[in-house]
Amino acid sequence: MPSITSITKVIHTFAEFLQIEIAFFNSEGGLTATTEEYRNKKGNRVHYAFFQKLLYEHPVKFVHKPGHMHMCQGCHFQNKCPSTAEIVQNIMVNGTNYGYLSFVSFTQDGQEKLIARKKEYNYWISKLTDIITSILHETGGIPRNKKKFEKTDYILGNSPAMQNIRELIKNIKNSTSSIVITGETGTGKSLLAKLIHEQSMIQKGEFVEINCASIPESLFESELFGYEEGAFTGARKKGKPGYFEMADRGTLFLDEIADLPLHLQPKLLKVLQDGLVQRIGGTSPKKVNVRIISAANQSLEKLMELKQFRSDLYYRLNVIQLRLAPLRERKEDIEELLPFLLDKLQIRTGKFNQTYSKGFLKKLKDYHWPGNIRELENVIEYSMNMEKSTQLTESSLPNFLVREPGTMPSNSLKEHGVLKEAEKELIIQKLNRYGYDHDGKKQVADELGVSVRTLYRKIDKYRITFPFN
Repeated sequence: MPSITSITKVIHTFAEFLQIEIAFFNSEGGLTATTEEYRNKKGNRVHYAFFQKLLYEHPVKFVHKPGHMHMCQGCHFQNKCPSTAEIVQNIMVNGTNYGYLSFVSFTQDGQEKLIARKKEYNYWISKLTDIITSILHETGGIPRNKKKFEKTDYILGNSPAMQNIRELIKNIKNSTSSIVITGETGTGKSLLAKLIHEQSMIQKGEFVEINCASIPESLFESELFGYEEGAFTGARKKGKPGYFEMADRGTLFLDEIADLPLHLQPKLLKVLQDGLVQRIGGTSPKKVNVRIISAANQSLEKLMELKQFRSDLYYRLNVIQLRLAPLRERKEDIEELLPFLLDKLQIRTGKFNQTYSKGFLKKLKDYHWPGNIRELENVIEYSMNMEKSTQLTESSLPNFLVREPGTMPSNSLKEHGVLKEAEKELIIQKLNRYGYDHDGKKQVADELGVSVRTLYRKIDKYRITFPFN
């Protein structure tokens, strides 16, 4: 098979250059191409469940104790694995798995080298993955433009408010009118945007997502509209298409649209009016046909009053408005959401809970959910990790959720204070999990669905400090 021959040659070249053993497995876990040393030490068998559990959440993982980790249970090398350390990468294209790549050490020196140069090896395994993906594309191993949509409609539930949104999505499936989705952080605005795209007549086009709060202001124009070669210092050779070109004949999702810099708003408006985009440094505009879906977790109307958002752009974007209700306003949906979340979190947690007690569900419904669906998913993941039985019970819930019903205030001012306190507690939980450095805060911001700038503002607002003691 030409692709296997080519992949084997590339693997041997990389192995010799990096002084490491390398193995490539197909999507079923079958050893496809490898170095001789790897085959001699580990043979042709692989514990397939190891890949499934290890790479469920992150495409690249460092394995520091091969044979002695939870996902090694059931492997014939359990407690006696010849590997001393591994870096494993999932090869995914358009949501479909096409195999696994592993950098492996069989010696103590090799283990120390992998640990010391972890970032460097992560870089090289990513590069080798790109090369293997290209080979599979060229030889037909990966069909081009194959799409696989993720499960997104679970976010809607069956409450009356969400049923109305379901009906509206059906009504607009043949439309490409602009949409603005409003809702609090964590309500699922990004998933709703994908669902609208997947059920529309342009579903075969690309769904391109951009978070307006996460791109530095100085780079925003080049990211949105693209640039030509030599347009500025550091520009890529041959230039780069912008998000509009990438989303041509598809959907461009502008998340946190309220953070779009004011001086760029007229340029975005012109593209929406004319359907023409011109790269920075370019001389001729290009026609694009893009459906725009925007999302905001703050009032665009108030921003217009403050002259921070242009009214003409607002009316161009806000043809159809959808509001995602916060979870506290549709608690009947919690029971609908649970089966999807339990299934989603099984491999990540290594637990296979499928049921929960009535008391567990009651505690979930008694809570006010300031972080909405994202916070609910976090709580379910915590409970699955903590639960000792096969059924989720109140004993596995986090402390902030297990409280007497009488402690919840009913008047609006007190409730507002509780919501702020709950948000502060959620941020602290995430910071304790991912770290208080900048990289940790980036992960926290991603998980909470806010920009890093917004997270820093909240940390300052709640006076959250690093726990030195």
